[in-house]
Amino acid sequence: MKMAFFLIAAAFLLPPKSSMAQVPIQTLRPCLDIEDQSKERLNCYDERIAPTPKKTATAAKTVGDCRFLKEEDERLNCFNRFVNNASQPNTSKKTKR
Repeated sequence: MKMAFFLIAAAFLLPPKSSMAQVPIQTLRPCLDIEDQSKERLNCYDERIAPTPKKTATAAKTVGDCRFLKEEDERLNCFNRFVNNASQPNTSKKTKR
C-alpha cells in the first residue's frame, strides 16, 4: 500500500517531458526583419529561446528543440526552417476521391 502511494506521488512530482514551455512562432517573427543568416538574427532568436546545447542533438521536431544545437549556423537554420514554414500559407490543395 505504501509503495503504491510513493509511486503515485513520484509520478505527480516528476514533470512530464512535454511540460517545457513552447514558444509560439509569433514571438519569433520579428526576427525575420533582421538580415537572413546574420549573427543579429541568431541573437534575436536566442533572446526568445535561450540556447542549451546537448552533446548529441537529434533533428528538431519543434522550434524549442533548436536550442539544443551547438553550432550557430545549425541553430540559425533550424529556427529559420520553422519560422519560414509557419509564415508561408499552406497552398496545397486536397483532392477529392
